[in-house]
Order: sequence, then structure tokens, then C-alpha cells
Amino acid sequence: MTLKISSFSYICLVSLLLTAKVLALSLTNSPNRRDAIQRIILATPIATALTQATQPALAYTPDPDPLRESLYLMSRVQEATVQQERFVNKATEQDVLKNKMKLTLRLVEKNYRLLDQITFAAEYVTPTSALVDATTAGFESAEALQNAIDYVKSDLNSGPFEKDQKEYLTSNLTECRERLFDFLSYMPPDKLQAARKRVEEENVANRDEFDGDSDAGVYNPVVLPWKNR
Repeated sequence: MTLKISSFSYICLVSLLLTAKVLALSLTNSPNRRDAIQRIILATPIATALTQATQPALAYTPDPDPLRESLYLMSRVQEATVQQERFVNKATEQDVLKNKMKLTLRLVEKNYRLLDQITFAAEYVTPTSALVDATTAGFESAEALQNAIDYVKSDLNSGPFEKDQKEYLTSNLTECRERLFDFLSYMPPDKLQAARKRVEEENVANRDEFDGDSDAGVYNPVVLPWKNR
């Protein structure tokens, strides 16, 4: 017999497990809390899956630093939420938006694996006393993204948009991005800056490549969200 749970329930379950373990840790007298936290988080099955190589594309070369790689992927998620909001704001028909967002959100979900990144990066939260607050922000970010994914799959149909449909999507995309900012504020600043710099440099390289190709069409990147803060 296979037990099925919703995406939201799964996120809550992981959050509860991690929170319980953190609270248990607070009752110990371990001289090295970071090592203890590392053992706790790596004991979570989803984090174990992340320790294996994650390559969004065949030609993709991950950062040799696992934390920088995770921060890079989360930064790409933030960028993607801005792109998705642009799709929503410009759309006039439900089915057109559904076809576009269903594909792009599937790529975001598959390539960046936000929940996995949050679980993995929680090991590096500073100060460790903020671990529960940080992971709460992270899991709420993943929940908001999942809300948008589920809504596109199940609630967009055809014809003009109904009242509040666009608002629901944009509010969840914004929530995902903003709660990720909260989570990332607990990460080592130098590694976060390096991850974001990689995003910026890759985008410049992509822009230059498109500008030099007359058959590439129009390349219209969004403003990276951390540039506005």
C-alpha cells in the first residue's frame, strides 16, 4: 500500500522533522554545535538526495563549492519568479498563460529543486540559534512556489482571466521570492555574493551571445531581484 500526501503536507512534514531535531539539539551540551547540526540535517532523507550531483542540464557544470552551488540555484529561483510574474502580467488568456507557465515552472521545479536547496543550506545558517526562523522562511518560500505550480496545473482553464486569478499567482510568486530573501539573509554573505555574481556573469554572457546572433530573436532578461534591494 502506497501512502500519498499533498505537496504542502510534505513540506510541513519535513519542516516539523527538522524543527523537532533542532529543538532536541538545543537540549544537548555538544561542544561543536555546527557538527551536530550537520549530522542532524544530513540525517534527513531529502538532504541526502541533494548530496548527490545535481545537474540541471547535460552540459551544466556545478560550482565545486556545494553551498555556493545551492545559493546559486536559489538565486535562479528568485530570478525565475520575476520572469513568471512578467508572464502573468502580460497574459490575456488563461490557456496561453497555462501553456507557457506549465513548461517554465516544471523546469524551475526540476532544475533548481528549491526544497532540497533549503534543507541542505540550513546547515550553514548563522547564527545557529536562528535555524528555526530561517528554515520556516525557507519552507514557506517552497510552499508558495508549489502553490503557484499547483494553481497553474489545476485552476487555469481557457478564456479571459477571472477575478483574482492573476493576483493569486503573483502573490505566491512574490511570497516565494521574499521569503527566500529572508532565508538567504542567514547565509554566509561572501558565498551568497559569489553565487549572485555567477548569475549576473552568466546573464551577461547569454545577452552577448544573443546580441551576436541574428537568428536568436529578442533576448529580454528581467532585472535581477537583489538589484532592487
